[in-house]
Amino acid sequence: MAYYTGRTGALFLTSVGTGGVTPASSEQALKLKDWSLETTLELLETTTIDTAVKSYTPGAVSSTGSATVLYYRREGTTSTEPGTQFDQFLGKVMKTSTAGVVESDRVGIVLRVGDTAGSGGDIKDDIAFNAYITNASLTVNTGELASVAIQFTVDGPFRELIDA
Repeated sequence: MAYYTGRTGALFLTSVGTGGVTPASSEQALKLKDWSLETTLELLETTTIDTAVKSYTPGAVSSTGSATVLYYRREGTTSTEPGTQFDQFLGKVMKTSTAGVVESDRVGIVLRVGDTAGSGGDIKDDIAFNAYITNASLTVNTGELASVAIQFTVDGPFRELIDA
């Protein structure tokens, strides 16, 4: 039986779509401090006026989540290489242009629980979905790593889930 800790988690920004979820080597893996995901089922009341006990039917499901992404630069990189400027990093998680957010600003996210994704077997340690980043908050403290806390809302169904 495998137990997972926060050290094994990862977040990948992927292309938006409905295909497989294994991130390509070129997709950006972000170092995380933590992440969470919450799914809520809306219940629709079906109680009639002549009953004394309420009854319900399942409605829509919605999911939201958050993550704390650590900002870092790889040693030996120059400030002109892709992904090394902090504004380029923020552009991956939050659109800051004056044009506003449009449907094409939706991102694909893969949240990884384990060290690696399932490979060819029944074990999968990824949760994949399309989402909109709804909030980004930069934190810089003396003596600590700079981080960006993000919140997101899942758009549509999950593309793949952890096997239970």
